[in-house]
Amino acid sequence: MRQQKWWLVGLSALMMVSCGSTQVSSGANTAQASTDAEVAAPQDGASLTAQAVSWPVLRVGSSGQSVTSLQHLLLAHGHSVGVDGQFGSQTEAAVRSFQQSRGLSADGIVGEQTWTALVITVREGSTGEAVKAVQKELGVTADGQFGPQTKSAVVSFQQSRGLTADGIVGPNTWRELVGSGTVTTSDRATLAQQILNNGRISLYTVQVSGVNDGADARSNIVDTAAGRPAKRSSYDNAPGGSVYLDTRMLRGMLSTAGVYSYRSTAIAGGSHSSNSRHYAGLAFDVDTINGVRVSSSNPYFRNFMQACRNAGADEVLGPGSAGHSTHVHCGWPR
Repeated sequence: MRQQKWWLVGLSALMMVSCGSTQVSSGANTAQASTDAEVAAPQDGASLTAQAVSWPVLRVGSSGQSVTSLQHLLLAHGHSVGVDGQFGSQTEAAVRSFQQSRGLSADGIVGEQTWTALVITVREGSTGEAVKAVQKELGVTADGQFGPQTKSAVVSFQQSRGLTADGIVGPNTWRELVGSGTVTTSDRATLAQQILNNGRISLYTVQVSGVNDGADARSNIVDTAAGRPAKRSSYDNAPGGSVYLDTRMLRGMLSTAGVYSYRSTAIAGGSHSSNSRHYAGLAFDVDTINGVRVSSSNPYFRNFMQACRNAGADEVLGPGSAGHSTHVHCGWPR
């Protein structure tokens, strides 16, 4: 009996040591998991989608809204750089400097590790360059003040992407924002093919007037993807002939689709004013945003118009402008 008792005591001690060891190990794993979780998603809604977008890889030659956001984030970290949406030598130098300061490989290429170190969690009440980046991604006024309008736009974006709609922009939301509208090429045909492949962009297959002339929005993009000029209509005010679509506009179509789903009704075709930028391959029209037809009561049209401006359009018209009560027009400089 005494031997059995001591055997039980010894077994209990061994189990305690074993459990203690397991607890220490488990604690270490828990601490590591917590650290990783904080890197992946501090105070940010988890993705409810089957697969989130990837962080974009940016380098010299990249352009678009994601580069603009990168530049704002570099400024937020104290690195001097101009904000123009073009990844040139100045941006590369700032990226290398930031990477060195964080112990990252200073290759001047912005991938997942650099993005993770760059992004700053912002929420209502936040101010500064990181907030401006969020606002430009969402197409709201970029004043650097995270107020109710910005929070509302963040919540809407999170809902559209299957994120927990908490209004807080942490790494999960940042990744969706900068990854969705990334354009890293200036090749016209490649841009057009990306538009055709983008499930958030719908293209009219006839003119709004009902004319079927092969100059509809979809045909314009199909021709461009094939390396051909886009056909112009030849009825009413339309001049006929064809035009190569401007790459700035094509990039704008892609970057706006990073935040909104929409339907384009006209690009180079249709009948417009005689000097319309459509005929120069510099403009596109939209009649539906996020499934809602454009009108003065559409809750998205103003932010969509701002997104076009952020993408470089300087002729942006919509409800409230003569002749644009049911569509938004985004045109780039001649």
